Amino acid sequence: DDADADADADADAPRYVAVTVSLRMGAHANAQELFRRYRAAREKSDKTGDALTKVLKAATETTEKTVTKVHAQAARASSQRKQHWFEKFHWFVTGDDHLAVAGRDAQQNEALVKRYLRPGDAYLHADVHGAATCLLRAKRRRTDGGRTRVAPPSQIALREAGAFTVCRSSAWTSKMVSAAWWVGPEQVSKSAPTGEYLTVGSFMIRGKKNFLPPA
Repeated sequence: DDADADADADADAPRYVAVTVSLRMGAHANAQELFRRYRAAREKSDKTGDALTKVLKAATETTEKTVTKVHAQAARASSQRKQHWFEKFHWFVTGDDHLAVAGRDAQQNEALVKRYLRPGDAYLHADVHGAATCLLRAKRRRTDGGRTRVAPPSQIALREAGAFTVCRSSAWTSKMVSAAWWVGPEQVSKSAPTGEYLTVGSFMIRGKKNFLPPA
């Protein structure tokens, strides 16, 4: 059509470049001057490109050094941080800021009770295979008289720790509803009845178990 024809005609039309010449100089002198200007512009462009390349390279090197330094500082700070005693166990903090700690295996269960179960704490477990031995730590505050006041775990904290205990068991993976229970530290014993033997990580519970809502 007409539009295509016009486009083809524009494409075939000769292209002109406007240049400024001096009437005081001949054709050869004007050509030399134009070439000189072209070479100066080309050299300026090359120098600008080289300068930009150097700036970009320097900025890249500076950024890489900064990132490496920050990573090294973070790694050093992490290695220097003192690990809390409970970080080698399974643990979490309840909604009202009670620390709940559970053993990863029988040896850790044994260590938890022997070394970290204190008066006022709660011992949690569930009558299902694989349930974790869990300690719910009581809060302790220093009074004005210099004595330590023990604040036993709340019902909210007990329920959360009970769910934590059950979720480590086979009941969780099999989607079976199960209930955990808790007792005071004075009810937990390593002394087995006559003729019986308690394996590592197992304890004798004396007295009433306080069952929690199923989880």
